[in-house]
Amino acid sequence: MNTKQRCDNCGEELGANPVQRGERVYCCEACAFEAQRSADCGGRPDSTTAPSVVEQPEK
Repeated sequence: MNTKQRCDNCGEELGANPVQRGERVYCCEACAFEAQRSADCGGRPDSTTAPSVVEQPEK
């Protein structure tokens, strides 16, 4: 049986230069970085930008 290794973040097949972080293996540095980021309750990655402000029109 031929089993191919997959990225622990995106699931893509590992290329010629995989990145290992501890027990996990990633297809590239970007996936390794994204996997290290925390996620909020909705599963979205943390954002480094300020939340948008909705201004109410003046009456």
